[in-house]
Amino acid sequence: MTHTASEKPLPSDSLMSGLALILAAGMAQMLVVIDYTATAIALPRMASDFNVSADSLQWVLTGYILSFSIVLAIAGPLGDRFGRKRLLLLGIVLFGAVSVWVGMANSVMELIVSRVALGVGAGLLFPLSTAVVGAAMPQSQLPRTMSILTGVATLGMAIGPVVGGVFTELIDWRWVFLINPPISAVAFILMFFLSKESRNPEAARGRLDFIGIILLTLGIGGLSIGVAGLSDHALPTSISIIVGSVFTLLLFVWHELRQDAPIVDLRLLGNRTFAGYLTGGSLSNACWCVLIFTTTLYLQEVQKEDPMTAGFHFLYLSVPVAAAGFLGPFLQRRIGTRLMLLFATAIQTAACVIFWMSDVSPWLAIGLLVVGFGCSWGWSMSQAGGIATIPERNVGLASGSMLTVIIMSGNIAVVVSATMIKGMGGANMVDYAPGVTASYLLALGLAAAGFVASAIVIPRQTTIGS
Repeated sequence: MTHTASEKPLPSDSLMSGLALILAAGMAQMLVVIDYTATAIALPRMASDFNVSADSLQWVLTGYILSFSIVLAIAGPLGDRFGRKRLLLLGIVLFGAVSVWVGMANSVMELIVSRVALGVGAGLLFPLSTAVVGAAMPQSQLPRTMSILTGVATLGMAIGPVVGGVFTELIDWRWVFLINPPISAVAFILMFFLSKESRNPEAARGRLDFIGIILLTLGIGGLSIGVAGLSDHALPTSISIIVGSVFTLLLFVWHELRQDAPIVDLRLLGNRTFAGYLTGGSLSNACWCVLIFTTTLYLQEVQKEDPMTAGFHFLYLSVPVAAAGFLGPFLQRRIGTRLMLLFATAIQTAACVIFWMSDVSPWLAIGLLVVGFGCSWGWSMSQAGGIATIPERNVGLASGSMLTVIIMSGNIAVVVSATMIKGMGGANMVDYAPGVTASYLLALGLAAAGFVASAIVIPRQTTIGS
């Protein structure tokens, strides 16, 4: 088919505007990712300033992820109902503003509470930037689009540890958060002008599922608190909380399956392809979160490195993460999304064997170099494959549901890791090494389980993104 002169620029204009939107959304998501990894590096210095042990500040990470996970579940339905762009911009504003509060915190309690509040802004920002991009792209382009978007976002994993280490060592850990407002302002301006409003008209017909929100909050929060309490020698209380939380989550599942407009659409799990990518991605991300948390404590509490040295040590991870973000879409088009996820979890498994067997240089550096590719592709390919199976009108709900489960899995894994490290550290946490070794074994099991689940559940042939 030939085109007239007036028609020729249109495809190019459309392509450029689409790429600009993806980069703007990726920048917004990068804010969240940088914040998490930079905070992990700064954690021991925060603990020193507030005169507590580093593992005691796990709630600076897990409290943030907890609120992040809960709001993730709500963000999709709210965006479908009230407008995805509108709530995305609100999330960016909240993230930038609350970051100032975190940076000015004067006590452990204020630090944790402000981090929980920061998770609210991140929970709106992250899934709705995906939903805005997904709604703007043709269904056939979604696998490649989601792969590029998550590739850009994972650059935050590459940048975050270095940012956290440099600011913490040379200036103050508070600047890890005080740099967020100006970056948030840039992200706000870009998304305001580049994105278009979208919503799901069908979502406005039902009532918002407040009961589901309450059950999810109690279930996730209680499970995290119960697991964290296992190392405090309060076993009866902790086990009771865990049992109650599991029961609450089962009630949540029962309730959601009866709703016409659920906050987490569990019926999506009836789609075998979606369920497979969700399972593989959740286990892959859980492995990644454990590795970051554990390696940070190992470098600073066992090896006694300063935050900047520890941050630069993560460059061994950052370089392959950055490279994988750009190579991912290229390889995906040639071997398919399913094989990419299998390759990713296999790489993670192999790297975790290195961590577990020997966590000293040069093996630690080799492990970080290898695992970076697997972590990046495990995150991006699971979302690319899963979201591509969902109709455009439900992309907000699907992306929110998927990210909720994936990130919630990482949160629980970090709580388990911190509990193991604390429980094996002896009185007053005199020895982090035994818990670190056990946590690397935990990461190994998670990665291997992700590979097996992806291989079994995801069909060999899928209609989109295969």
